[in-house]
Amino acid sequence: MDIQTNFGHITEITPTRLSKKDQNHRWIFAIYHEFSSNRNDGREYRGFIFRNDERTVFGLKEFYEWQSIDFRKMATKIIQDKNYRESMISDDPDLPKIWKKH
Repeated sequence: MDIQTNFGHITEITPTRLSKKDQNHRWIFAIYHEFSSNRNDGREYRGFIFRNDERTVFGLKEFYEWQSIDFRKMATKIIQDKNYRESMISDDPDLPKIWKKH
């Protein structure tokens, strides 16, 4: 993760439009956000992050420009599409630290 400050914040999100079979999923989702004014590079930073209940698998997709993204739909796709989920799995050592309080 491209963490540059101690001023980042996390907002948990929930998936949208889950079928009955997917409602008991084991994934937790959030957005990690740093404002451009708090970063050395002056860029807006958002990380779509997720983990499993056991905190053994972590995932990340990074965004550096403000884009209108439906993160709830991304979370739904993570649950429903194993290949999509696996494309975002990360062993970044910052991910477990970010999730420590959540």
